[in-house]
Amino acid sequence: MDKQVIKADVPETGGPFNLCVRYGNQIYISGLPPFEADFAGKLREARAKGAPLPPFPDIPFEQQARIVMDHLKELVEAAGSNMDCLLKVIVWLKDQRQQEEFDRIYRSYFSGTDALPARTRMQAGRTPMDCGLEVEAIGYVP
Repeated sequence: MDKQVIKADVPETGGPFNLCVRYGNQIYISGLPPFEADFAGKLREARAKGAPLPPFPDIPFEQQARIVMDHLKELVEAAGSNMDCLLKVIVWLKDQRQQEEFDRIYRSYFSGTDALPARTRMQAGRTPMDCGLEVEAIGYVP
């Protein structure tokens, strides 16, 4: 078995990691912050120049949660799997008071209650760039 780096239409920031790796039928997805293409491009540019990183834009939490979950779904599908094949998800929220809003959005990405993966959700001391959340996952390819 060879380790495969999985690419999808998910913005990369130029950080020292791959967003998704597949090994055999297992997939590992790095912590995904709610970075859209424009902001990720600014991060890459700043890193390349050794300049200060730009501040995270003021985006409503609901939009941030959808960005993260959409990116997670894109990576899972690019690896040849689907959201129902996630086994473990870890969620870091900047503010635990947003848990109900996050859970409402999160549930909509799975086919039903039985398909939900094991999950840990916690309040982070600090999220990347002070965004609202970060999500990582482990799953399999059926």
